[in-house]
Amino acid sequence: MTNPTIEGVRAAMRALAEQVEVLPAVGGALQEEERPDADERVEQILGRDEKLFEANWETDSNALYRSLQPIPRTKQHLYRYFQDGSYRSYFLGNLLEHDRETPVLFAQIGACQIQRQDDGSVKPVRNEVKPYLLLALDAVSEGVQETLLQTAQAKGVEVVNLAEEDELTQRSTPDLRLLAQNKVRYKMHELEVQLAQERLTALSDNEWLVVDGSLQFRPLLSQYGTDDPIPQLIGVAKNFRKDPQFAVGRGARQEGYSLHRLLADLNTWHRTTVFGAREGKVVFWYLRLRPQGQLDYPLMGVIKVELINPSKTRVDSGLIDQLSGALIAERNATPHGVDRRWHAHLYPIFLAERYVQNHLLSREVVQQALRWR
Repeated sequence: MTNPTIEGVRAAMRALAEQVEVLPAVGGALQEEERPDADERVEQILGRDEKLFEANWETDSNALYRSLQPIPRTKQHLYRYFQDGSYRSYFLGNLLEHDRETPVLFAQIGACQIQRQDDGSVKPVRNEVKPYLLLALDAVSEGVQETLLQTAQAKGVEVVNLAEEDELTQRSTPDLRLLAQNKVRYKMHELEVQLAQERLTALSDNEWLVVDGSLQFRPLLSQYGTDDPIPQLIGVAKNFRKDPQFAVGRGARQEGYSLHRLLADLNTWHRTTVFGAREGKVVFWYLRLRPQGQLDYPLMGVIKVELINPSKTRVDSGLIDQLSGALIAERNATPHGVDRRWHAHLYPIFLAERYVQNHLLSREVVQQALRWR
């Protein structure tokens, strides 16, 4: 029995091949390798207009560092849901029509939510995987566009226009194949936002959702106005930008810090003071889960935690300490030996990512099935 995704993408490829010239990728579909610093680069793009971040975004901001104690789930089970997304993308070839050309890529993008019970057992409660075909639509005639869109839509394949700018592709490279990687990540974040918003509406008062990565994503932040409460959602980043500067203190006593200087003196089970981004609509801090002496370099074992702050006022330090203490308790189970990011990985997030990946088509299947015939 033919896989519906394969069948849908093949139909779209046939619709294109019947109307324009195709230069197939050599050897069939070629998997696009994800950069190891992709998350860091996304954060740099989202925060391209901010380089200096000020402290004083919590109610008790006197200390640069705060000592914490773990809050295990047996004492207070805050984090009930964990979410991550993943994808695989493939270069299929180039389309030529008159003097215009565009790369064509296929991507499978997914997101998964894991629920944890009081006894520590976990199970996936939401998993969604979608197929996409990416190309610059303005590089083909209107007739080709219409046929492609009709064929793809009928088969459940979403066509993504590489020429259409978004938060990750504006002011980006003119190389459409490179740009496509940011476009794929944007679509993944869109799917993650959709799933997160659905979960947030169903959470009880004492339940929180943890998502992998940054919350500084316009489709997410636009959901909240100044009168809204803080959503029960945190973003945890394993990899984060290394170029920001920080301003701590006020007036003549204000002091500047680079990220490396800020984290060099951050002890285990301590967090930094809280900083503000997006005029305070997002607040964030750094938390060290593991001792520096046990790791290869000082930034290992540190996570960046983000919280949406709709009111743009100071956040209760007690809430920040509570969220941080519960995160410290997550350090005990790790994917050591399986994932190189183990030192800053939350195990339920790792499970969510793996669950998505296990539901994506394998490279071998895609390379054999998606050929221009």
